[in-house]
Amino acid sequence: MEIRRKVEWYHILLVITSVSAILILFLYQLRYLNDFAATWDQVDYSLALQRFDIMAMQPHFPGYPYFILGGLFIHQFIGEQTASLTVFNILFYFSAVFPIYRLARRYVSPHLSFLITAMIYSSPYVLVTVNQPMSEGAGLAALWWYFWSVDRAVRMNDRRGDWLPLVLFSLLLGIRLSYIPFGVGLIYLFWKKRAEYNLQQLSIRILFALLFQLVWVSGLVFSEGSVTGFVKLALAFTNGHFNDWGNTAVSSDQSILQRTITLLFTNLFWHGLSSLSIFIAAIMTALWLLSLFHFKWSLQKLSLAYVMAASYIIWALLAQNVDKPRHIVPAVLFLLFVLFVTISKKWFRPLVTGLCIVLLWSCVLKSVDMIHTQATQIPASYQLAQYIQKMGKHSIVYTWEEARVLDYLNVTIPHKEIITYEVFLHDITYYGNNHIYITNKVAEGFLQQGIDLSGKMKKVKTFQSDPVYDPVYHEITLYEWIQ
Repeated sequence: MEIRRKVEWYHILLVITSVSAILILFLYQLRYLNDFAATWDQVDYSLALQRFDIMAMQPHFPGYPYFILGGLFIHQFIGEQTASLTVFNILFYFSAVFPIYRLARRYVSPHLSFLITAMIYSSPYVLVTVNQPMSEGAGLAALWWYFWSVDRAVRMNDRRGDWLPLVLFSLLLGIRLSYIPFGVGLIYLFWKKRAEYNLQQLSIRILFALLFQLVWVSGLVFSEGSVTGFVKLALAFTNGHFNDWGNTAVSSDQSILQRTITLLFTNLFWHGLSSLSIFIAAIMTALWLLSLFHFKWSLQKLSLAYVMAASYIIWALLAQNVDKPRHIVPAVLFLLFVLFVTISKKWFRPLVTGLCIVLLWSCVLKSVDMIHTQATQIPASYQLAQYIQKMGKHSIVYTWEEARVLDYLNVTIPHKEIITYEVFLHDITYYGNNHIYITNKVAEGFLQQGIDLSGKMKKVKTFQSDPVYDPVYHEITLYEWIQ
C-alpha cells in the first residue's frame, strides 16, 4: 500500500511538473511578444492585414489565406498587425497540446503522455519559430492536428473518420503550402485501409480532398480577378522559387552533399533538436542512443511519424532554402515524437525519467531566454532604419530586401531597392549632390556581377543582431559610395 501511494504521488508530481512547464512557456510567449516585422516575408504578412493583395506581395504567393484570416481575427482585439499574427500563432500552437497528448496516450500512460507533451511543446527552437509573425507557427499547429487525425483514422474501424484528415489537410495547405509533402499522410491512410475501399469509395475521397483544397484556392482566384491571372502569378512565383532566389537544389551553388550536411547537422540536429545548446545536445544524443536499442519497435509502431519526417526532409533538401534552419522544424516535431514515445515506452526507469525531466526544464529555461531575446533585441534591419532616419536630407540609400522593411517603417530618407550595377550607375546620376549609400547585400550583388569595387566605397557602420532569429539579415553594413 505504501509503495502504491508513493507511485501515485510520483505520477501526480510528473503531471504537475509537465503542466506547469507548458503553462509557464505559454504565458511567457504572450508576455514577450515578437512584434518586429524585420524581414521581407514578415512585412508581407503584416501588410496583408491592412489589404490582402497577392500582386502587391501582401502577402506573397500563395497568399496563406487561413493564416491571414487568423491574424485578422486576432487583429480585432490587438491593434498592432505584427503582434496579431504572432498571437494567433501562439494560441493555435497551444491548442496542439491536445493532439500531442492524444497521440502519446496511444502508447503510454497518462502521466507519461503529459511528460511527452511538455517535452515536445518546450522545444526552444520550435517555440522561437512559433513566436514569429510567420505562417510556420500556425502551420506547425495545423500539422499536429492533421497528424493526429490521420493516426486516428487509421485506427478507426468506422470509415467516417477518413473525412477529418481531408479537411485538416486543406487547412494545413491553406496556411503553409510548402507543407504539401505531408500529403503522404493521406496516401498512408488510404494504403492502410485499402482493403476497406472499393474504387468508387477511394475516388470519392480523392475528389473531396481536391474540393476541400479548392475552398481556399478559389478564394485566391477570386481575389486576383481571374483564373488566368492567378495561374500566371503562380507560375512566376514557382519559377522564381526553384530557379532564382529560393536557394533550392536547382538554383543553389552548393552540392547535394553540402546541402545534406547543412540540413542534417546544422539545421536538424544543432538548431532544431538541440536549440544551439551543448547541454541539450548531449542529453538528446544520450536519449537517441538509448532509443536505438528499440529502433525496430519504433519503426513498426511509429511508422506514420517516420514516413512524415522522411518525406519532409527530402523536400527540405531539394526544394527549400537550407540557409534558413526554420524550414526543417516540421521534421523536428516528428523526430521528437518518435524519440520521446520510444524512450517513455521502452525505458521507463527512474534514471531515464529523471534525465527527461532535466531535459524538460533545460528546454524551458532555454526557451525563456530565446523568447525574451527575440522579443527585445532590436533586429539589424530596424537598427538600419533608425540610423538612416537620422541622416541628412541630401542622402539616398540603395538596398536589397531591406527596402521592404524601410518602407514598412515609414523611413522618410530616400531609399531604393537596386539589383544591377548598370541601373545603379544610371540612377545615381540624378543624385549628383547627394550622399549615396549602399548596403553590404548590394555590394555583394555587384561583386557577383563581376564589378571591381576597390576604392569605390567607404564603410560607415555595421548593424548586428542574433543570426538565430534572422539568418540572412542579422548583419547589415552600410557603405558610402565614393563618386
